Amino acid sequence: PGLTGDSTVMSCCLQFVLECSATKTCTTREIQFQTLPCVATQVMEAVESRLSIPVCVQTLSYNSVVLRGSENLQDYRVRSGDTFHVSYLSEGDCAEVSEAVEWLRKMVNELEACTRLPPVGVILPMSPAVEDLGVSAMHGSLDQNLSVSLFYPWGKERHVVNKLHFLHSGGLELLCRLYALVHTVDQWDSLPYWLQCVECICGQSLTNFMETFEFRRHVLKHNGLEMCFKSLLRCSYQDQGAILARQNDALLLHAMEVALYAVCNLSEVPECHLPIAQRADVLRQALDMSTSYLYTCKTSVVAVSVFICIAQSYDTHKYVATPGILERLIACCTHRETQHATEHSELLAFKCYTGLALAQLVIPSLHLIPTDLHAPIEKLMSQTLRSLSPPALKAYDSEEGLVWCTLLPYIKLLYLQPDRRRVDCEMTPTACSIVALSRDVILLCLHSALLREVHQSLLVKEKLVDYVVCLPWIVPSRSRPRARELVADLATSIGVDPPRLLTLAKATLAKQCQQGLEGIIGVWSARDIAARITTRN
Repeated sequence: PGLTGDSTVMSCCLQFVLECSATKTCTTREIQFQTLPCVATQVMEAVESRLSIPVCVQTLSYNSVVLRGSENLQDYRVRSGDTFHVSYLSEGDCAEVSEAVEWLRKMVNELEACTRLPPVGVILPMSPAVEDLGVSAMHGSLDQNLSVSLFYPWGKERHVVNKLHFLHSGGLELLCRLYALVHTVDQWDSLPYWLQCVECICGQSLTNFMETFEFRRHVLKHNGLEMCFKSLLRCSYQDQGAILARQNDALLLHAMEVALYAVCNLSEVPECHLPIAQRADVLRQALDMSTSYLYTCKTSVVAVSVFICIAQSYDTHKYVATPGILERLIACCTHRETQHATEHSELLAFKCYTGLALAQLVIPSLHLIPTDLHAPIEKLMSQTLRSLSPPALKAYDSEEGLVWCTLLPYIKLLYLQPDRRRVDCEMTPTACSIVALSRDVILLCLHSALLREVHQSLLVKEKLVDYVVCLPWIVPSRSRPRARELVADLATSIGVDPPRLLTLAKATLAKQCQQGLEGIIGVWSARDIAARITTRN
């Protein structure tokens, strides 16, 4: 064997030490080449095609030197039989991802070639080629691969690798372009059946792709939120006639449902809170779907989760705390109760999360809530607290795989006092009651979350353990038994030390300030605490 620059070398081989961080294993493999590769990219592409390790997750090194893709191997005098080291997260399904990306590329190219848009009620003219592509997706494995098996379930390293490969191969951009092209036809009935299936594939694929905030922000860059809005609003559920007419249209129901799930995923991203809250039509549609017998109670939980997420930003409250929205939100539970003879776990969880969404509005924005809604809110929260325990809610969340992305907004609410200066009328007994009940609902949900290891780790990661331990001293006497029980269970699970003196000072100051923990939680010195207290006095 000769040097890298010798193009006459045939049938050479390179050795690879493969170190997988997901499995903590190290293996050795050999790859045959017709000629020695000239640049590192060629080596990485060979590893991808032969060993199903995408280029985007590889770290390639030679003689302890990390190689960049464009580096010339001739500079390192690589010879046949030499050994490279590859560290990576996990193997992926490279062939299946590449097949999906290629199908998306062909579909986008064919649809973009359709230069004229049809008038309302006229089916979009399609070439035989694009129709064949759509039908092949429906009847082949592509539908299952792209919309489910490549990206779901979450929490698996192989699926994360598939998503990274899909993203770096241009698949996400193509998917969003295809989703947008389908929406150039406003009327669902104007789409041929196979193109309706394509819309469902796009919505389901985006929903399952958005596992992390990083992936969700990539979707936002391609206008994914607006596309989800359009699918969600394909049919209005305010019209009872529309419900009856569409009850057998399984594809339409599915397209709207997966769009709701996608909006729910995006609602966890802070920069999406206001854009979603400002769309009253989207909020009404989500609530109307949550009360429809055409959808399960799980869909209702997803709908109310959108409200829980966007209510974390206080500037959304003026859009959400309006009579038309709040009345629907409260009425959702009543509608679901009439559809179920018994209060099964899904219905109880739905009522609890509806109470949590309302609690996030009551404590900071009581002045926005119409007084005639105070009594219904009080009734809903009281029923929830009587019928649901933290272990029962934890069991439902675990079964459904529901995971909180942050605990900070809910802990902040427990430290926050209602701004009585902004309440137009005197605090009535009912108003005082719903504020107290709101704290109890938040404590119930927080207690349930902290019974799970994933949220205990999140609490530690967000450096909030001390603030939870302080809760029995912070919350009013009515809520202290719940707070003590929460802290006792947390101490049993992870062990907690008494809070530091600095944290106690910050917690006490937060309780006395109108802003609560906001602006105080980031203060780390006793001098700053003293300055805050002096300023307040």
